[in-house]
Amino acid sequence: MSQDEVIASLQKELRDNPRSSQFVKLAEIYIERDMIDAAFSLVRQSLKFHPRSTSGLILLGRIYKLKKQYFEALDPLIEATKLAFDNWRAWLELAEAYVELKNGKQALAAFKKVMLFNPTHPAARRAVAKLELLTADEYEDDLFQMQKLPETQLNPGDDDKKIKPWSSPDSSLIRMVSYIDALIVRHDLERATNLLNECSAKYGNHPEIESRRLKLSVFENPQFIEPKQVATNSLARQELIHEKKVAALKLLLRRIEAKKSDLLST
Repeated sequence: MSQDEVIASLQKELRDNPRSSQFVKLAEIYIERDMIDAAFSLVRQSLKFHPRSTSGLILLGRIYKLKKQYFEALDPLIEATKLAFDNWRAWLELAEAYVELKNGKQALAAFKKVMLFNPTHPAARRAVAKLELLTADEYEDDLFQMQKLPETQLNPGDDDKKIKPWSSPDSSLIRMVSYIDALIVRHDLERATNLLNECSAKYGNHPEIESRRLKLSVFENPQFIEPKQVATNSLARQELIHEKKVAALKLLLRRIEAKKSDLLST
């Protein structure tokens, strides 16, 4: 069946059944043929019947981007990432929209999500490296010297009080994790890990800290994070271990994001 025949068949199906989920396939063909307005009209109409369609929302965001309406692209793409948090394509489309809007911090955060769920994605790796270098340039060299964290200031009688591990980050924690991000950019990974451990001792298992620990764990050959593999381990066994670690890290991140959402809603 030729593509023209496929288009005719899909158009007929959607005329007979406007609720058909085949709108995604037809809209993608329209985009391939540069029929942007037809794709836009189709997707917007179909999302009325399928408001939680991740594919449809991603397509709508992509179409807005093709129309250079980058701000309008944000809402459907953000909604897509909420509905399918592990969908790296949604995060990639969102990151590219933020880049066009010159919102570097949001773009960096979205590109990091792409790398979490698709660690080898070349465009995301290049974008993260570039955006983090821009962030690292904001710090002076003396900020990269390891310094002991100041003692926590407690009021008399507060000795028995514990710092809530899931509280909103204060300014000192935000600054410390920024130093850690910059150290990672400079590939001073051992010092970044040491500083991260000090932050954990002071602030507990805060999501800002755990997200950096997750990030450090994906670097190649992180001998300071985990012991070297025994030389006799087979490649298949090493791959299996790696897959299990990635799955565990994804689960950890989902729990962190869920806890942060709970805090924001309270």
